[in-house]
Amino acid sequence: MLREKFPWFPRIDYTSCLTDLECLNFCPYEVFDWDEATGRPVVAHPYRCLPGCDLCLQNCRTGSISLPSKQQWQAVLRKLREDDHSTLTINGTL
Repeated sequence: MLREKFPWFPRIDYTSCLTDLECLNFCPYEVFDWDEATGRPVVAHPYRCLPGCDLCLQNCRTGSISLPSKQQWQAVLRKLREDDHSTLTINGTL
C-alpha cells in the first residue's frame, strides 16, 4: 500500500507533553490513543494520519508534537516517484 511507504505521522516529545488529551480531541483520523500503563497519549495508528494534516500540531499548546519537515516529505515523494517510474519501466508499461 502506498500510504505505508509515506512516513507522514506525528511524533510526541514526552519531555514537554502536558498529557492534556488535546491531540486525541482534535485528531479527526483517530491517530492517537491513551496508554493507560504510561498515562500519556501515543501515536497508536500512524497510517491513519492524513499526509499534510497538522491539526494536532496546531492544537498542541506546548509544541510537543512534530511532523516531518517539508524537505523530508519532498524527498520521500521524489523517491516514491523514482521507484514507481522504475517499476513501470521494468514491467514494460512505459
